[in-house]
Amino acid sequence: MSTAVDVSKQCTFASAIDVTTILERLEIQFLDVDDRRAIVIFAGAILNLECRTGTLTNLTSAEITVYDLPVDSHRNSDSDDDTARKLLKDFLEQLADAGHPP
Repeated sequence: MSTAVDVSKQCTFASAIDVTTILERLEIQFLDVDDRRAIVIFAGAILNLECRTGTLTNLTSAEITVYDLPVDSHRNSDSDDDTARKLLKDFLEQLADAGHPP
């Protein structure tokens, strides 16, 4: 594992999404801890997704925290926090794109 970080982002979706279905469709590994929390492995990072409003299958608001960065994350010049923020941005974009196709 890489250096532990603790960068979080709260997000709200325009309409409810089914996170479990989206993650499966995107072939992103996850472990649903309960109906309101999942541990997600995204791009080699470990993320904690906690529902603020709704459940994993009917999510409108969540907080996503980067617990651990990918092992190779120190190859670039970004700080750990910058790398974590970029991972969160990429992850949220994929969720939004898959959750609300054109």
